[in-house]
Amino acid sequence: MKTIFLTFLFCILFCFSAFSQEAEQIDSFGDGITCEDYLARMDAVINQAHNNLSSNIFVLIYEGKQLKYNRKNKTELIFPHYGLANAKIRSVKEYLSLRNAPAERFVFVKAGFREEFMVEIWLVPAGAIPPKSTPTLTKMRYRKGKAVGFCIGCCEG
Repeated sequence: MKTIFLTFLFCILFCFSAFSQEAEQIDSFGDGITCEDYLARMDAVINQAHNNLSSNIFVLIYEGKQLKYNRKNKTELIFPHYGLANAKIRSVKEYLSLRNAPAERFVFVKAGFREEFMVEIWLVPAGAIPPKSTPTLTKMRYRKGKAVGFCIGCCEG
């Protein structure tokens, strides 16, 4: 009788610990990263997806001001082009397909607006509560032109 009770108690504790897993932020970056840094980060995220087969990867993209180099080679923050989040999502999806990553386990979220462009990447175990977006602005001003994704022209090779 004691053995059955202990086995039952162990099963309850095991099940509780399996369902109490939480989402974990595994990376975040803004607009100032290089193409090589972006590709290395995405490869690390793809490895996380391969190493955690029952988890999903949530990619939260916040639209915000972007870094630009001016004529004096100094950086300044400028308003984004309309559709920035969609352009970034398309380029991430393209890179995932180039790397034969499990794209069906990636969830993309247009997370709202912040003062500066930001990407958060979360590992979400099965049964865990997905991350909530944390925008800091309610609206965004845009500039004319077409939004572009990450690493235009360098991901083909």
